[in-house]
Amino acid sequence: MRKTLAAALSLFIVISAACTGGGESGSILYSDVWAGRAGGDTFAFQFFREGSDGCPGVIHCLRDGKKYSEVPMGGVEWSPPDISIFVDATGVTYSGSMEDGVIRGGISSRDALPVSMDLVRTCPDSLPGLAALDGEYVYSPPESTGDGIPVGSCQEAGISRETAEELVSRIAAGESGVIHSILVFSGGRLVLEEYFHGYSMEDLHRLASCTKSVSSLLVGAAMDRGLIESVTAPLTVYFPGADSSLELRHLLTMSMGLDWTDEEAEYVHGTGPGMFDRILAREAACPPGGEFRYVNADVNLLSGIILQATGSFPDEFAKETLFDPLGIEVWDWDYGETEGHRMMDGSLRMRPRDMGRIGLLVLEQGLREGERVISREWISESTSPHLPVDGLFSYGYLWWLTSIPADGGEQRVILASGWGSQFIAVIPEADIVVVTTGGNDDNGRNWDVLRLVREVLFQEPGAGPPSL
Repeated sequence: MRKTLAAALSLFIVISAACTGGGESGSILYSDVWAGRAGGDTFAFQFFREGSDGCPGVIHCLRDGKKYSEVPMGGVEWSPPDISIFVDATGVTYSGSMEDGVIRGGISSRDALPVSMDLVRTCPDSLPGLAALDGEYVYSPPESTGDGIPVGSCQEAGISRETAEELVSRIAAGESGVIHSILVFSGGRLVLEEYFHGYSMEDLHRLASCTKSVSSLLVGAAMDRGLIESVTAPLTVYFPGADSSLELRHLLTMSMGLDWTDEEAEYVHGTGPGMFDRILAREAACPPGGEFRYVNADVNLLSGIILQATGSFPDEFAKETLFDPLGIEVWDWDYGETEGHRMMDGSLRMRPRDMGRIGLLVLEQGLREGERVISREWISESTSPHLPVDGLFSYGYLWWLTSIPADGGEQRVILASGWGSQFIAVIPEADIVVVTTGGNDDNGRNWDVLRLVREVLFQEPGAGPPSL
């Protein structure tokens, strides 16, 4: 789920309008950042004289000492003392006038009441969370906290200190946009763990669509217990009004074939009995199982299926069968809850270390410290390719699948992917799990961190595809 304020600020993005103005009267605009507050958040406007790709600036979004997102400015009109940042298509404008070192103005729209927001010239160092890290990065092994996660050093895992420092330093320099954490597990041990922009190991982070892959594990737990008979079970078992041709596997492989527009497929969310009826009332656009089409809403049917199959809502079943066995003690799945049903497509929040436990479970084929949590058969089946997506990816049961080059062939990558740079990447042949969290929702940089990991950690310079 994207944060409301970040989505609102994305209205500032424009396609045209060049950055103009100059001279001594205009130079102050490019000094420090210009910070304003709205809705309890701080928005720091940073203007560029010559932005890369013509970008005239960026809006940093800060809350409670953390930078949660950033929004690029597509264009600025600057005729001192007046400034405008606007979107022609929506009629949204930020307009202000500089007076005594303050830009006094606000946001206006044809669809909403104006909102005042003055911008004050501010030293970046005075804004907690704006900088990724304090000072130059020097590698140190992760802290052993007694949480049951073994730790070690990069050197013990065959990763040089120089490689670790290059990876983290380039993230801190902004090469991957807004990244909140990166964790690397090798040989079952946590060997790299760094947090950025004010985030820490104790912060719950939204998983976004990584929630879907956790939902897949819950289906496996139900099947292991004989509560769901088969992935070929017709949905009519759980929803009598469903089309008789729809089966559970069609939901798990994003191939239900229901008629959603592209906008609906991306932005419609929701759960609960009313939402289930709304989903299943859709006409068929193509036969189920025929082709992959990513639709968020369809996945929420799993909440109804899990409740009917197990007698428990998904959060209760997850605690019993997955979170408690893995040692995951702190998590939240309340956003969007409706009549006890959880949103299976993207509202789970979890700590990054616990995201790593999910990755290690998949890496170890369903085992945790030698104890069986999920059957090997389900891990294998759910992370095997069932439908092609494009030239880079195929799809399992709510897991993305790709590969990276390796000596003598390729290495598989099993990927839980959530928009904004939330990733759990499992590379079985390398015995590695990589976890990232981030705030790249609205800046076009969702995939950049995986490109950087591939280039630095896996020594693939110039890797272009949006995968590891």
